Parts: sequence; C-alpha cells; structure tokens
Amino acid sequence: MIRLKILLLFVGAGSSFAYSQTEDVILKAMQDELDRNQKELTLKNMERPFFIMYGLADSKSLQVSASMGALTSSSEDRDRIKTTTRVMVGDYEFNDESLDDNQNSGNSSINIDLPVDDDYWGIRRSFWASTDNVYRNAARIFEKNKKTLKETGKPLSEVPHRRFAKVPPARIIQNLIPATYSRTEWEQRIRKLSGVLTSVPNINNSFVFVNYTEGHQYLVNTEGLVTKIPFSNASLAIAVQVKNQDGKFFVEQKVYQTKTLDQLPTETQLMADMEQIIRQLETSQKIKELEEEYNGPVLLEGKTVAEAFSNSILRGREGIFANDNIAKLKGFQFDEESLSAEGKIGKNVINPQITIKAKPKLTHFQGVELTGNYQIDDEGVIPPDELTIIENGILKSLLNNRTLTSPTQTANGFSDGPGVLEITIAQKDTDKSLKDKLIQQAKKEGLSFGLIFRESASRMGFVTAIKVYVEDGREEPVRYVSLREYGFKMWKRILGASEKYTAHNLDELLGDRGSRQVSISMIVPQAILLEEAEVQPFRTPSLKEEEYISRPLK
Repeated sequence: MIRLKILLLFVGAGSSFAYSQTEDVILKAMQDELDRNQKELTLKNMERPFFIMYGLADSKSLQVSASMGALTSSSEDRDRIKTTTRVMVGDYEFNDESLDDNQNSGNSSINIDLPVDDDYWGIRRSFWASTDNVYRNAARIFEKNKKTLKETGKPLSEVPHRRFAKVPPARIIQNLIPATYSRTEWEQRIRKLSGVLTSVPNINNSFVFVNYTEGHQYLVNTEGLVTKIPFSNASLAIAVQVKNQDGKFFVEQKVYQTKTLDQLPTETQLMADMEQIIRQLETSQKIKELEEEYNGPVLLEGKTVAEAFSNSILRGREGIFANDNIAKLKGFQFDEESLSAEGKIGKNVINPQITIKAKPKLTHFQGVELTGNYQIDDEGVIPPDELTIIENGILKSLLNNRTLTSPTQTANGFSDGPGVLEITIAQKDTDKSLKDKLIQQAKKEGLSFGLIFRESASRMGFVTAIKVYVEDGREEPVRYVSLREYGFKMWKRILGASEKYTAHNLDELLGDRGSRQVSISMIVPQAILLEEAEVQPFRTPSLKEEEYISRPLK
C-alpha cells in the first residue's frame, strides 16, 4: 500500500516518472520476448524466422459527446494494442511473402490481449501467443512458395516475386509530456455547444463530439530497431440533420483537427461557427437542386482543393503508391497484367505546371501545425526530408514500403502514406482573375453558368456549390453536388491557380494500403480552376411520414 501511494503521488503530479517506468516495462518485455523468439523459435522440418518485428500502441483517450443540450456520453479510456506482429521465414530475397497473395501472416485464432497495466509477463505472454501463431503460418507458406518456385523450373531472378528490403536500424526514444485538461470543463463546453441546436426547427438528429488521444508508439525488431515515439491528436465534430415538411433531409457539419485540445478553436469561435451552421441549415432548405449533370469549368476553393487531390492521388485507382502486386503464374506463362504505376515513371501524368513533393518531417506551415508529420514509418524506415513525386507533371518516384516488386524500387519510408504533401502550381492568379476565367471558359463552352466548390465535402462526398452566371457574374447556391470522377486525368487541364497557399489536415483511409486511418497534411493553392470536370447532383433522401405526436421541443 505504501508503494502504491507513492506511485499515485507521482502519477497525480503529472511527472514523466510514470512514462519512464512504462518505458522500462514495455520495451523490456517486447525486447526480451523478441530476443527469446529469435533464438528459440522453430518448428520440426520448417525453417526458422529471419525477421521478427513487434509494434505496440499505448494510449489514453477522452471522448465527450452531446445532443440538443444533453450529454450523451463521456469517458476516459486506457488502451494498449499490438499494432504489429510480423514473422518472416526465408531470407530478404525470397520468403513467405514473396509469392503468396496473403502477404502478411497475421493472427487467425490464437490471440491474447495486452494488459493495460505494466505487467511484464502479461506483455510477453501476449506477444508469445501471436508470434507462435504467425510463425506457424509463415513457415508453412514459405514451404509452399519453395515448391511453387521449383515447379516453375526457373531461377528466382526470372520469377516475379516480392523481396523484403533490408534497412539500417534506428533508435528513437522520446517521452510525451501528458496533456492537462478538465473532463468536467469539456463536458460543460460540449453540452453548451449542442444546446444551441435546440433552436433549430424540425431537427432530426445532431451531435457535438470531442475526442483526444495521446500516447506512445513502440517498435522493436531483430535488426536492432528500438523506437518509442509520442503521438497525440484532437478532433471536434459538429453535425446536424433536419427534415423539412416535405420529408427531405438536410445535413451540415464542421470538423476541426489538431494535435492537442488547446489548439482547438476557443469556445467563442465554436459558438460563432455553430450559429453559422444554423444559418446554413435555414438557407439550404430554400436552395434549388442541380437539375442535371454538369460538364464544364469548376473552381475549387479552400479545403475542397486538398480533398480533391487526396481523392485523386491517395485513394483513386491511379496514385502515388508503389504496387505490391506481382505477375501470376498461369500455365507456363506469367500474366503481366498489373495496376502498378512503375511503368509511368518518367512520363507525363498531370498538368506540366504541377509539382508534388512529400515532406513527412515538416511540422508547420504558415502557423498551422501539420498533424500528418512523422519521423519513422510503421515498418521502421526513416523517410527522407523531401521526396519529389511529380515534377512539372512528370512522375519521378512512388511511395514505397519495405515490400519491393522491381529492381527500381527502394524502401523510402512511406508505408504510412506521405505524411505531408506539398502541391505547387506554376500559375499565379488572384481571386478575381480566377472567377473571371471561370466565366470566360463557361461562356466559351456555351454554358449559362460555371460552378464553384467552396465548402468541404461531407463523408458522403457532396457539397453545396455556387452557380456563377456568365451574363452578369451573379452567384446562386445549388444544393448537394459532387465531382463524378477522380484521378490524374482531372488535373490534366488547369486554367489557373491561386497565388496564395494554405495547409489542411485530413484523416484518410488508404484504400489498398489497408483500412487504417492516418493523418495526412496537404499544402495546396487556396484555389484551382479546372478547365473541365463532371459534376452530378445528389438527390437527398426523403421520408414523408404522418406525425402522430409532435416533438417535445416544439
């Protein structure tokens, strides 16, 4: 009890003592179990592993949500999860991941959760269970790969396969300074913000939500990698849905993303934004819908520029990621069909005025903290300070992880995505000149109006756009539209770009890189004028029902 009281005094004081103790237990347990398995892991008639890697995320979080002035949930949680248990059999050139489509032999049946307290043996036991299971699968797959290679009758150099890059080990040990915040104060703030919505007529659903997570990411592997890196992220979201008398639904939302809670907007600013959302809801119900699909010039402004680029080069069919796919053996021939972008390197893929660079270690831009920056990726590779991906429209390089499928690829530390992307365009236009160019191009194409996208898209991908009439330049909002197609093609023809640049933080799911959500920061022009884009209307759903009893708030 005396020892417990002393520990509680240190924790309550917010001292880094608690973190240093955690570091000792977690890293020692991970390293000791790694060393044991490296020496002893074996199966009868199977090869031993040549590479083992463990990853662990240790975090605490705060979540508070409210609706219509009432608190709906409030919690503070501790969480500790294994992010990686990777066991590879064979060698760097040919292994269990070389031919099989299921590249990583993950947990399938046996798994023991990590303890959230600093239980040395509990942590080791958890990694032992997953290591045992992953190794079993990897060893069997490697035996199958050896038989497949033998059946081809070809040397390995003539067989399309994946190799695993060898990289120098890194050691990064950093401690997080825990944030100080009051859960009670955040409950009051979120409740107060949501209470503003009680004045909205015909409200169907609403929420105000704040989330904060902080902790450390640990990595160790048999190459000598040892890292403990702090992370933190804060987000606040406001979403409101109303239904009018005709049964049609209308949605407005706003999301803020920062690294810490104190970087979120002040309560005064949030209240002002909430009032703006209410006004937008009132006006959106009176806005007409786009009658038919539109093909013509589109001016993207603000966050829509960053979102459009993200959809095009991070989540689209084309993209800036190297492909892990390999040609498949069909009969005695290899099917060379592949979605790889390797063949496009050195070729023009977008407008020659566009240059795209990854700058994963950049932390700030014009006073905005970039949440996407990182020091080392989740495979233990340190990325360069800067990588030119596209230069003057020509594809120069791709983002690689450690799995390489061609001699031209290198492990450049981007298994987590680009982190920070800087997109520059040679053209420099003022806001007025961009609008003038929009009108001129619409008129040239015989259109009565051009379109401006000013609002950030919702998760469903639609926005309220602005019609700009060619006859007099007047603006008229049009409800809920979306860009039809994304890809390199939409950036081929650009009529102009803002002379000013801005940074936006996004949360993205990296598609074929898995369902893991990562932070991406994008530095882009404040506006870009596309010569032509396809825009389609989004028909809002409607549900006209007879109301038997009115809402209590009425």
